[in-house]
Amino acid sequence: MENKFNYKMLILARESRGLNQSELAEKTGLPQSTISRIEHGFVAKVDDETINTLSSYLNYPKSFFNQSFNIFPHNLYYRKRLKVNAKTINKAEAIMNIYRANVQSLLKSVDLPETNIPIIDETRDGKPDRVAMYLRQFWKIPKGPIMDLTKLLEGKGIIIIPLDFDTEHIEGLSMITDTGNYIIFLNNAFPGDRQRLTLAHELGHLIMHLSSVNGVDENVDVEKEAFLFASEFLMPKNEIAHNYKTRLTINKLIDLKRYWKVSMQAILKWGQELGEVDYNRARYLWAQSNTMGIKKKEPFDLPKEKPSLLQEIINMHYSKDIGFTKKELADILCLSVKEFEQKYATERPTLSRIA
Repeated sequence: MENKFNYKMLILARESRGLNQSELAEKTGLPQSTISRIEHGFVAKVDDETINTLSSYLNYPKSFFNQSFNIFPHNLYYRKRLKVNAKTINKAEAIMNIYRANVQSLLKSVDLPETNIPIIDETRDGKPDRVAMYLRQFWKIPKGPIMDLTKLLEGKGIIIIPLDFDTEHIEGLSMITDTGNYIIFLNNAFPGDRQRLTLAHELGHLIMHLSSVNGVDENVDVEKEAFLFASEFLMPKNEIAHNYKTRLTINKLIDLKRYWKVSMQAILKWGQELGEVDYNRARYLWAQSNTMGIKKKEPFDLPKEKPSLLQEIINMHYSKDIGFTKKELADILCLSVKEFEQKYATERPTLSRIA
């Protein structure tokens, strides 16, 4: 079989295992200069022995390195704000890109629910809170808290994947497939309330920034915009404003958390943004939160919502209509069977096959 080694896949494989070039060279016994030349595309044909060595140590089948797909570009906006090293960020992005490629392969055979997300022209639709208000109306979301945000988004065809980011400084990230499907990755280490805010936050990025018809102004604080969108989407100001009218206390924040299913800290911050909580009261509550350890561990844990859409996509491939075996699916995704099992579990299929 012809050797179609793609050097970009070596970079992806190495970074997904959390290695730099020198570490890979030390582990495999290959000269770092050889790895560097391959990754820069200077080696026209990588010999079979080198491929076998890389495949064996990185634990990807040789077919992995023959793939050719677009790698989702770095989001420089969030990179500028992260307090983690480049290796950690590169590992997370590599793993997400592999998931993204897997999803693209799987969606060739399965129908997803219609995404049904409006294209936002910010010059027309205005500020993030207005975008969130419009989306709630567009999706016909009733007043009050969104009881299961994950179910809502998956019902719109958005794939949600919990992930171990190896750091608490990345709460979530989002990507769009080449076919226009949305994927949101969540830090699996965080509690349910923070995951819900992160989901809404990433939804804001997908709509206002990654899908914006006007692009993104480099001078815009996209993280603040995403927070404002998420806050309005989960806690509409015309519904929550009256909750701030009486004296805000820690106990009241707990009650509001129970109702809106958002962290106490997010509720307090939203009250400040709305101008409903004055500086002195906010300063007192933040100090009290620090003293009580609430910033690290809030009272009243919300259960984590459970994504199921990706699970259903995988399971549909096992159904009698398609009928793949686990080994065949692993081969299609260019993964070892063991890694396939770690990434994708099995439950009863519910989606429909593409005719």
